[in-house]
Amino acid sequence: MPMERYVNGLWFEGVVVPDKWVIRTWEANGVMERSAAPYVMWREVHDFGFKHDGWTPIREVDPVEDAELIAERREKALRSAANRAKTTCRRVIITEGFNELLTLTYRENQQDRELCKKHFKEWVRRMKRALGGHFRYCAAFERQDRGAMHVHLATHKLPKNPFYDGVRIKAFELGTKVWQSIVGKDNGLCFVGGKKRGKWHRKWTLAKMAAYVSKYITKDYKDAPEESNRYSRSDGVQIGEVHTMEVECSYADLVGLCYEYLPGDTTIALRANRFNDRLWFCKESGAAPPGLLESAVVAS
Repeated sequence: MPMERYVNGLWFEGVVVPDKWVIRTWEANGVMERSAAPYVMWREVHDFGFKHDGWTPIREVDPVEDAELIAERREKALRSAANRAKTTCRRVIITEGFNELLTLTYRENQQDRELCKKHFKEWVRRMKRALGGHFRYCAAFERQDRGAMHVHLATHKLPKNPFYDGVRIKAFELGTKVWQSIVGKDNGLCFVGGKKRGKWHRKWTLAKMAAYVSKYITKDYKDAPEESNRYSRSDGVQIGEVHTMEVECSYADLVGLCYEYLPGDTTIALRANRFNDRLWFCKESGAAPPGLLESAVVAS
């Protein structure tokens, strides 16, 4: 299937240039993300096709003959939007340097996504009030297997003994008390620290935390309404620029160009897609926790 792109209502067709690549690098807070993809030359085909969303036809269509094509384009557009949101969410978490994971849940089977967002917005407002305005976050919404909504978010570690209703409480109690003040007593919890794996808590690094929260955006992309935000975050963060470079080389040489290691670095991921024409590399600077290098993903 030829590559296609819709820009301002115009239809472009892309052709891959052999042994030419585009390398994109982004860095913040000691984390580097680097991707490589084939270089594509684009040419305008004609000015008829689809609207800005990439799947709504400009022309009238046959509801039977074109139904499959429209559904296919809609699926592609939704996944692309979810992937863009996932990347932004991940980079916000890294830029902010968040070091705590929280999960908000309902005890009852609360399945209304918009109600969950409303509850979460109020929870953020009350958390800011409880912490004197100092509360920043990046969150993703997900539906559990039973249908109930819940929220994963990254934030800064909460104060050890914050005040709540004039009383000092433990840090891990604050999120739950505020959440239950909104959704009802004993109707929900705020878990601190993410999931457990067996008997051990997962060892979170900044890059791993960002990947954990952001993955729920693409996991849940079909369920989210098209006009709905797939994540929520504090205002005011600038995630920095992506530096782009074009190179001409073999795929084997491309791997060497993308991989970078300095003393003290931890390789988080070095992955190739199943067609061996794209690469993803991520690393963190600083000392590696025991066993982390052995768990780095290297696929081909």
